[in-house]
Amino acid sequence: MSSIPKYELIVNELLNKIQRGEYSYETPICTEKQLCADYNVSRITAKRAITELEVRGLLSRKRGVGSFVVRNSASNLDTTDKNSVAIDTRTIAFLLPFEIDKGGILSVVTAANRLLNQKGYFLSVHVSNAFQSKTKEKKNIQRLLLQNLSGLVYYPVRDELHLELLNQFVYEEKPVVVIDKDVSCPYINNVTADNFDGGIQLTNHLISLGHSNISFITTAALESTSSVQNRFAGFLNTLRTNRIKPLPHNYLLFPHELDYNKRKSGEHDLFKKHLQQQYNAGVTAFICENDQVAYYTLKACEDIGLSVPNQISICGFDNSDWAIMDDIGITTISQNFSQIGESVAEILLHSLTDPLAEIQKIAIPVELIVRESTAPPRL
Repeated sequence: MSSIPKYELIVNELLNKIQRGEYSYETPICTEKQLCADYNVSRITAKRAITELEVRGLLSRKRGVGSFVVRNSASNLDTTDKNSVAIDTRTIAFLLPFEIDKGGILSVVTAANRLLNQKGYFLSVHVSNAFQSKTKEKKNIQRLLLQNLSGLVYYPVRDELHLELLNQFVYEEKPVVVIDKDVSCPYINNVTADNFDGGIQLTNHLISLGHSNISFITTAALESTSSVQNRFAGFLNTLRTNRIKPLPHNYLLFPHELDYNKRKSGEHDLFKKHLQQQYNAGVTAFICENDQVAYYTLKACEDIGLSVPNQISICGFDNSDWAIMDDIGITTISQNFSQIGESVAEILLHSLTDPLAEIQKIAIPVELIVRESTAPPRL
């Protein structure tokens, strides 16, 4: 049985079809439904394969019709058969811990791919699902090392970067750019949002409304996730700047997945109990590590009878779809995902031109987005 993911087998066959010219620009080369039937795969797998070729600039999807080959795309393909996967020698791998449609990452990939395409490079997206298994991320990097890549963009699930593997890219003068997490390693490029300033902006917003007893909620340990650590640091720094003494209950670590569909389980009853204890201790506002946690917190507050924002204010981070899922929009921090993608592409292109180019560490500015989930504290 092949160990290659099914979506990659589909990508491989479609690439070969494009290279051989077995298509018409006026007729869809495939549809999700067609791929499901032809390869006996789920709709998710079919969509994953099509998205892979879209971000590489080879396919263009028309809703309700299908996916068409982009004109002149075949002339840009230079594929080699390596471990049964066709890999473009001018391809840069983008390794993610989750699907491409989460957390604004599609905007990052699209912006980066647009600039790279202009110089004849393409992005190939790979999903490790590393939240499910710590070993998957490492195995994906090992697999990418066997492919004829020009560089790597890496979104690590936590701060453990597997430097022993990234070093092999460095030795071969193939640029590496790590996104989302801070990288102290001096020879690895790094692009993040300004998480520290985001924490400052959220806290200042709540203080300006009159809040002083504010808690920070996270499902990720600070020592393992620098992005959350920096958001918390901005929160803590702003409290101190405003002469507000933080108390032990102003930090809540709940190291479990907060799944809205499972919110009635015993484990999540414990989370609701923590929220009630926070409220009883005088907390009037929560800053959550991201919008998904903020949305769950909002629903959990509703489950225990706390009105948002009348009794409790809630903030998130990322300005993702989670922030606008309900009638109550969540106050959050907007990351400029397109600018992150453009910065990634610029670093890669510069490094590919000059392998000895100076290593870049870039923090992209963020913006406060105020919605209905925050208001002055209860009297």
